[in-house]
Amino acid sequence: MNLIFIISLAVIVAIEVDIYIKYSLPMLILSLALIFLVILLEQILKKMGQEIDIFKTKKKDIKIIDESALIDGRIIDIINSRFLSGTIIVPKFIVEKLQKMSNSNDTIEKANGRRGLDVIARLGENDKLPFKIVNNDYQEPDINKKVIELAKEMNADIITTDFNVNKNGAIANISVLNIADLAVSLKPIILPGQELNIFIMKEGKERDQGVGYLDDGTMVVIEDGYNYIGKKMDVIVQSILQTSSGRIIFTKIKFH
Repeated sequence: MNLIFIISLAVIVAIEVDIYIKYSLPMLILSLALIFLVILLEQILKKMGQEIDIFKTKKKDIKIIDESALIDGRIIDIINSRFLSGTIIVPKFIVEKLQKMSNSNDTIEKANGRRGLDVIARLGENDKLPFKIVNNDYQEPDINKKVIELAKEMNADIITTDFNVNKNGAIANISVLNIADLAVSLKPIILPGQELNIFIMKEGKERDQGVGYLDDGTMVVIEDGYNYIGKKMDVIVQSILQTSSGRIIFTKIKFH
């Protein structure tokens, strides 16, 4: 029970006692009935999806980083760029899971566990935001649902790369910041006719094609680029194909 609620309750009791002394029992009953109706209305509105809390305090600026965001690792760069504020939290149950993964016989799982633990260590060393590991734990076996429960308890946001956490967070009325969504929104806008300077890394699937990549990993296919593999070339964008795995930009060499 938070301090604001206790103080508010004490003030209400004092007012009710004063009403009883000054005005009599009927006025006391009436005032208590009004308080009861306000609380009942609040509960009804909550059931309807309208969040109204008469004892609500200012939300604390806390960000909980989940397992997927730790393994992803880009959270370090985001914090260093000062795009985030508040206190960064990692629950101990995630640390323990990453420790278990780091000792796995599965090569990929082992690498992910070690990467996640390395990111936690770097978060502890960062000088941009306060960071701490919390011991809160829950009976829920699903680790993502544990994170949701922790966010509810701490009135915190969640940082993730897992779209399922987005959906569960929305259901629980919790703010979720998805790093993958942020990365997509920051991709540069490329239009047909635009010029790019691309390092042609390898041959493409079709004859005489070359392939290069933008800084964000977007594939660029270069018509007649095969003969320029290993070189940086100016190219002109011809078309853009949006696929389920991302964009592919089709270009041709610009001859000066």
